[in-house]
Amino acid sequence: MLHCYYMNVNCDCSTEQSHAFYKKLPIERQERIKRMTNQQMAKKKILTGAFLQSVIRQETGIEAERQQYSYNDAGRPFLANASGRIDFNLSDSGQYAVLAVSDERVGIDIEYKQRNYRMVAKRFFCKEEYDRILSFEEEKQQNRMFLRYWTMKEAYVKYEGSGLGVPLNSFRIVWDEPGEYCVVYAVSDNADTGNADKDIPLAHGSCVFLPGGYCVSVCQKNPVEKLHIMEQSVM
Repeated sequence: MLHCYYMNVNCDCSTEQSHAFYKKLPIERQERIKRMTNQQMAKKKILTGAFLQSVIRQETGIEAERQQYSYNDAGRPFLANASGRIDFNLSDSGQYAVLAVSDERVGIDIEYKQRNYRMVAKRFFCKEEYDRILSFEEEKQQNRMFLRYWTMKEAYVKYEGSGLGVPLNSFRIVWDEPGEYCVVYAVSDNADTGNADKDIPLAHGSCVFLPGGYCVSVCQKNPVEKLHIMEQSVM
């Protein structure tokens, strides 16, 4: 089971609605929002929290006020009072927040187009990944391919769960020709031979683009079928 959702956190929300959402958030999240000096960013964080609570209620039947969140040793949140196996992962960028809910470990990431994508890819990606990006003639297509790699690498690190200190070139991503599905492999001696089937997959993933050029990637252990992402509203 894998369900993915997105929400526009730039949506119109009155002060009264925002305050009502805020009061339902966990105390720890409320305290973090209190410390924020940027009110627009604080509002986004409130809506992102409401988005999470809305989806979790939909998936588990647990109302927002009864949802109990805790953190593992790596700082990853989980639903402490879930009746069955459930894992979730949240990400946000610009106008969107995205959420993946699964019955196995999952990671999700969303990013918008990157201006210095060639420099970033050359510094942080594997050579074959960098070469595939540059294999496209048009800059728009290069940027879209970069976003596939970038978001999938971030999603894999979040799926793997040991923290964001994992070097992005310590594993490689092999996309299919359309760039919809991928397999994540450890970097090995045969990484540049093109013989990916000799390696043991670490994880699988899929990606989709949202309006405005945002790329969303999801990563988990088992193969991911064509990624469907559903729009959610808390208003």
